[in-house]
Amino acid sequence: MTPSPRVALSSLLLATALVCSHALAQDAPAEPLPPREAGIAALQDGRPEDAEKLLKQAVSNDATDLRAWWELGWAHWAQDDFSSAVEAWRTVEKHDASWPDVSEWLTKAQARASLNDGPPIRGDVPTQPEGKRVSFAAAGDTMMGSDLRKGPRGLAPGDGVGLFDGLEPLFRSADVAFLNLEGPLADGLPNKKCGPNSTSCYSFRTPTRYVAALTDLELDLASLANNHAMDLGDAGMTSSIATLDAAGIGHAGRYGDYAIIERAGVRIGLVSAHSGGCCPNVNRPAEVSKLVAEVDAKADIVVFSFHGGAEGGKHRHVPGRTEIAWGERRGDVKALARAAVDAGADVVFGHGPHVLRAMEVYRGRLIAYSLGNFCGFRQFGTRGGLGGTSLVLEVGLAENGVLMDAKVHPAALNSEGAPRPDPEGRAISQLNELSAADFPETGVRIDPDGTVRWPSE
Repeated sequence: MTPSPRVALSSLLLATALVCSHALAQDAPAEPLPPREAGIAALQDGRPEDAEKLLKQAVSNDATDLRAWWELGWAHWAQDDFSSAVEAWRTVEKHDASWPDVSEWLTKAQARASLNDGPPIRGDVPTQPEGKRVSFAAAGDTMMGSDLRKGPRGLAPGDGVGLFDGLEPLFRSADVAFLNLEGPLADGLPNKKCGPNSTSCYSFRTPTRYVAALTDLELDLASLANNHAMDLGDAGMTSSIATLDAAGIGHAGRYGDYAIIERAGVRIGLVSAHSGGCCPNVNRPAEVSKLVAEVDAKADIVVFSFHGGAEGGKHRHVPGRTEIAWGERRGDVKALARAAVDAGADVVFGHGPHVLRAMEVYRGRLIAYSLGNFCGFRQFGTRGGLGGTSLVLEVGLAENGVLMDAKVHPAALNSEGAPRPDPEGRAISQLNELSAADFPETGVRIDPDGTVRWPSE
């Protein structure tokens, strides 16, 4: 049937009207977002200043809008205004103490706010030894096996006891034994880091019973500031801390966490840093320095441990600039370590590159820029080469922090990633090469027997 002219015209007019209406709708400006949503969008776009203004408007409109207060805290955090972040998150906690993660981040903001108002950096550093000699034994990245993905076959037998066969006497005979503990000590917590099908992401979980290997080593101090400490989220970090506390092992890692132990009447402090959000940050030397100065006021000797620098055999040298690993800024470790010494650190133990790096003596303080891998049972360092070259560093400090002596005890990782004494002494030749190249004026020299010498001698 052919439509009448009137029906055809009506249909044409209706179609034209619909097209015009659609065009007008496209040309019309979008409705502005409410302040809270606009603030969240600005924060996601990397505009924290704009986000702060919008979110302040949102909480002014509705003081009970806890989501706006929560996001306002993040806008302050992104601008390093930690005192204001504390105020925002206190408001959230006051009205809803069960708000997810508010307690964790409020604690971190409080710690960072206190560092911004911390004690002045110490300028005077003793250069002549006084008081008792305190001996240290230090090692680098230590991961005693993981039951994620590999299950029981990823774990060392005997709860890890005997994992450090042949090297235990070095730790047991020292007044203070230290290492960097990679991966959480936890039981059954889910992986918070890697996707189920990921092939390039590494996440670890070592059962808490493996603390027996550390007590067998007579470990005194452990760093928890590294890129694996949060593999299981904050619950994993909390489990590590509780496990070490129960074993009487001091630790330093997340904001507000540093250790002070006493040995033979001498107080030893530990401060640790890395590039993640959990811990004092290697990219913020001023923040780290203030924490070091704070601990220095309470301790006779301060150990500073950092997890920083690029990773792998192509990054053995200390470049003296900010380094990048996997797209993440990993600090200018030379500037960081020296700033820590200026602030009161008496010895610096670096780790993170998974290879050995140079050592220097700066203002009478030994800086080891990377102690390399120490243990990666069935996980890393199992193929020898640069990543399989290891050591235990013995250091003697006077009670006032002045370096008295040091010795390198070479080690090598076996096919399982467990350390053993290395009679070939490969660590010594590598350290001599690197120290001479990177620090021609302040670098150490190491004798064939491992004795460390420095330019002042």
